[in-house]
Amino acid sequence: MRKIADNFCGYLKVGDDKYTYYVSDNIVTLLPAQSDNRKIYESFDRIHNCDIERPEYLFGEDNSGMIAILRNGKFSTSGMGFSPVIKFATPIIIKASGNAQDFFSMMTEPWEKFHAITFYGGNINALCDPGIAIQPPDVEKYLKYDGAREIRMRPWSEYTRSIDFRIGNEKVTLTFSIRQDGGTNGIEHQGAYNLGNLNSFIRFSFENAQHFDRIQECYLIAKKLIAILTSQNNVYFEGYLSQKNSDDKFFETGICKIFDRYDNYSTRKCHNVIPIFSIFDYIPNLIEGIVNGKADTLLELLPENNEMVSRISIKNVQDLCTALEVTYHLDDKRIREKDILIEEIKKNIKKTISDFSKSHNEIDVNKETTISSAFQYLDYTLKQKILTLYNENREVADAIVSKWVLPQVNDTNIASFVKLRNNKTHSGTVEWGDSAKLYAPLLAIVYAGFFKYIGLPDEIIICTLLQIF
Repeated sequence: MRKIADNFCGYLKVGDDKYTYYVSDNIVTLLPAQSDNRKIYESFDRIHNCDIERPEYLFGEDNSGMIAILRNGKFSTSGMGFSPVIKFATPIIIKASGNAQDFFSMMTEPWEKFHAITFYGGNINALCDPGIAIQPPDVEKYLKYDGAREIRMRPWSEYTRSIDFRIGNEKVTLTFSIRQDGGTNGIEHQGAYNLGNLNSFIRFSFENAQHFDRIQECYLIAKKLIAILTSQNNVYFEGYLSQKNSDDKFFETGICKIFDRYDNYSTRKCHNVIPIFSIFDYIPNLIEGIVNGKADTLLELLPENNEMVSRISIKNVQDLCTALEVTYHLDDKRIREKDILIEEIKKNIKKTISDFSKSHNEIDVNKETTISSAFQYLDYTLKQKILTLYNENREVADAIVSKWVLPQVNDTNIASFVKLRNNKTHSGTVEWGDSAKLYAPLLAIVYAGFFKYIGLPDEIIICTLLQIF
């Protein structure tokens, strides 16, 4: 598949003004496309004073077709205004997949709309090995090997699955499969003939055509989904857009270049990630958890750099303690017997305050004392919450402890782990000891809590988490 170059130039429109542009990685440099000096600075003034609060796609062309560049931040100009150069950073660039009449005649919607967005390759390949699409060779022919070689592909139905979910009021179909790219002998292969390649893909397809404005939302959902299954945030994949033609078949209309902040990308292989087919039936619930923010505290714990995969900082400990607090209260519908006791204590305290106030009108307890805030956040200690979560997820935590010969998760060791966070917060000191060795089983408990929230059965939770821990 073609890719968008790191550096290219062309023309863009901002409002009614035309600009030349030059793209270098994710930085776009604009110059007013005017020859008259007065018109140049009039154009410069308009872009300098335009509304930048609302993100927008700027449309134009490069040397071979249509281009769209997302601007979701401010334009940068020289402070004194002596030079009419404008710059901005872009997170997404889209390039049309064709420029001939046949391409435009297939479109059933304007180019800036799409019926499907497909993310493929990169870390998605680890979630399901693309090699499963290849028919295993006949053993006798393989052993005979006389130079003749046959590569046969299995039918799409044998490795393709789809499931529906909703984003807001919009019905979306998620399809996971493997795409086949044809052979080439382009310049990038230095004259060698490439038989093609296979990439696993995730496609979001919509009943109604969506505007480019929806791309970033889809990308973030896919990125977070892949990060959770990979157990790292620094994941990478590519994307393209499709429309349905008059025969209701998808055809590619645009390729996407999406920028991220990562210095490197996860190198986890198939045996070190959660296979997507093992949790496929629960993907709608997982995506709902991503959209409503329930996955955020888990995502914040995942490494963003390969160098941090085997390291633990005190910030990691602090973030994990916060995540465990959130996990304890993750399911609003779940009521533990212990939590009922807390509510009973609060009710009794309120009654005591009320009785006291009735007999002592010389003091307003709620306004003149700290009694309200003193019991408003009354709850179990973090140590007690972790113990409760451990007892609820004992099997998976103990399996990881046994696998890596770690200290047992118990009252004493949990207290030492929480003490790491408290000492850093209150005194600024850190004395590691063996306390940090509890990090992996406690992180697994956060994972297990989220997976229980989305409805995964215990047996699936255990076998999937042992893949990434």
